[in-house]
This record gives sequence, structure tokens and C-alpha cells, in this order.
Amino acid sequence: MDSTNDSLLKNSRFLRLWIGQGTSFLGDAVSMVALVVLVVQVTGSASAVGGALIARLLPTLASPLAGVLADRLDRRLVLVASDLARAVLVLGLIFARDLATIYVLVFLMGLARTLFNPTIRAAFPSVVGAGDLTRANALVGGTFSVSETAGPALGGLLVATVGVDAAFVLDSATYLVSAAFLSLIRLPRVEREEEDAGFAEDLKAGFAYLVGSRVPLAIVLGAFLTMLTVNITIPAEIFLARETFDAGNAGYGLLVGLYGSGMVLGSALMVALGDRVRLLPLYFLGVFAMALALVGTGLSPTFVLALGALVVVGIANGTENVTTDTILQKRVPDALLGRVFSVRFLGFSVGEILAYGVGGAIVDASGARSTYLLAGAATAAAGLIILFFLAVAPGTRSEETR
Repeated sequence: MDSTNDSLLKNSRFLRLWIGQGTSFLGDAVSMVALVVLVVQVTGSASAVGGALIARLLPTLASPLAGVLADRLDRRLVLVASDLARAVLVLGLIFARDLATIYVLVFLMGLARTLFNPTIRAAFPSVVGAGDLTRANALVGGTFSVSETAGPALGGLLVATVGVDAAFVLDSATYLVSAAFLSLIRLPRVEREEEDAGFAEDLKAGFAYLVGSRVPLAIVLGAFLTMLTVNITIPAEIFLARETFDAGNAGYGLLVGLYGSGMVLGSALMVALGDRVRLLPLYFLGVFAMALALVGTGLSPTFVLALGALVVVGIANGTENVTTDTILQKRVPDALLGRVFSVRFLGFSVGEILAYGVGGAIVDASGARSTYLLAGAATAAAGLIILFFLAVAPGTRSEETR
């Protein structure tokens, strides 16, 4: 399917996907605040909050299995069913009165999310066309960043004025809106090479393809490495604001908010650039820009300069996310997209989990500044590793130029 950049906002199928996703993103951000408040109300324990976040991430360890389903089943059916399941499950949190029930519901929501994420990414090329992929990914990515920036504030206000139940009802409603819009999108049937292949054969074929495809494998590996190296700074953020620069809780909120704003700007930049840039060079530019800006944050003599450096990190991160998705969607055959994206999301989750633990230990051992300096050096090293891999790995499949 071919298209032109000026046709994207005239594409009714993309508009339905975008509106549905944007609504759901906002609901997720609102209900995450409510979930934390609910766990604290039930247990009064910070470790219980951490357990809920882990329960949400655990299902992503089964991402490759979800990727097989994304390539075997009707993708529209998978997407709608995942949204409807989450609409019901999040309502269940209203009636949860003990930690075990909360953990089970959050785990099941994470399972539906694990199935949804690779499927929606795999569906993109059949919705928007090759010429619009960069801008489409940028618009959806920017919408996600806006929701992550504004959603927690809205969630906190809603919980404070109406209560946690209202936030869960709102999130459930957003899933219903998303399901309604997605149900109206026609998605072509996935053309499978081996129609009679079993589940295990499909799983094996997905890994075999990825191992034999130089650029997609490099991008998936790079996504894991940068998630690990950049996110070790998350446990350091509050200490950088409150202790290093004596900016207090308000400074911490400003730091997080400006980083999110940078990600929005990065997505906006990709909307403006569209398909006029070479994606691989831009991907590496984003990685090394993040590395340099993280080092700059660690070396900043003032809080204002640190905030400026973190905006640059956010911009680079936003562009990197868009280029990663678009490169995979352009290079991977449609019949394998679900499986490839599922491995990418698995790497994201493993990298995120490791980063939080490693980052916390580094902050405790050497402080916030050192954490940012180490994160910058590690991110630069990750970029060099991927460059080296692309240079020496044999290309067993035809490689596109972008």
C-alpha cells in the first residue's frame, strides 16, 4: 500500500486508530495514579506498590508467544478483544479489597496489553501506507508522550476530588472508545507463508527470521540496550532535583515534565521531517545525542542547565522511538511483524526491569550525578555496539536503503 505524506490526515482508518489510541493512552495514565493510590490505601506499603508495577510488567516476558498470535489471528479481532478485556478488568479494581486480587487483575491487564502492543504495531503498514509510516508513528508516539505528561496530573486531580473509582471508570470507558474505533478499521488478512504450520513452527520461524536479518536484529538489540542504559537514571531523578540542586519536589515535577515535553517535541520533529530523512542515520544520531545530553545533565553546574539537557534527552528519545518503529515496519515482512515487535517489547520490559534495579543501586553507591554520567557513557557504548554489529554481521536478507 503506497501513500503520500499529505494524505495521512485524510486517511479515515488512521484517524480512527489515532483517536482510539490517544483516548486509551490518557485513560491508562490516569488509572496508573489511581492504582498506586489504591494499593497504598489497601496496604500502606511502598513495596506493595512495586509489586503491582512488577505484576503489570511480568506478562511481557511471554511477548514472543503473543507475537505469534498477532501473526496468526485476525488482527482487528485481537485488538478489539484486548481492549474489551481491559475495560472489564480495570472495572474489577473498583471491587478489589485485598492485594492478591489487585495483583491478579493488574497481571491480567498486563497480559492483554502484551497481546495488544505488537499487534497494533504490526497493523500500521496496512493502515497508513509506506509513505506515511514515519509521520503516523510520530503522531501516535507524540500522543503517548502528551498523555504521559498530562495524564498523571489529571489522575491526581480526579482521585483527589472524586476518588480512585472514578479514575478506573474513566479508564474503562477509554478502552471501550478504543475498541469501538478499532472495530471500524478494515485490516487485511495476514498472508502466511506456511498456512498449515503449527504454533511452535511459527514461533521458531519468527526467531529464525530475526537472527538472519541484520538491520531488524540490530534495531531490536539496540532498543533493549538503550532502554537499559537510559532508564537507570529514573531512580536518580528525584535525588538530582531534591539533593543535588536543592529544587525540592516542585523541581522534581518540573524535571519529569520537561523530559516528557522533550519527547513530544521529538515526535513533532519527526512529523515535520516525515519520510524525507534516512532513518538509520537519524536513529544513531538520536542515540548519541541522548548519550551526550545525559553526560551534560551529570556535569551541569545549575538546575536550569540540567533541565535543558534533559529536554534534549527527551527530544532524542522521541525521535529514536519513532525511527525504531518505522525501520521495523518498513523492513520486516507483514507476516512476521507481530513476532518481531513482540521481541522488541520483550527487550523493552527486561531492560526496564533491570534498569530500575541497577539504577537504584548506582544512586545509593555514588549519587545522582554519577548515575547520569554512567548512563551517558553506557548509552554511547550501546550505540557503538550496534554500529559495530551492523558493520560485521552478515546480511542474509535483502536490506533496504532507508
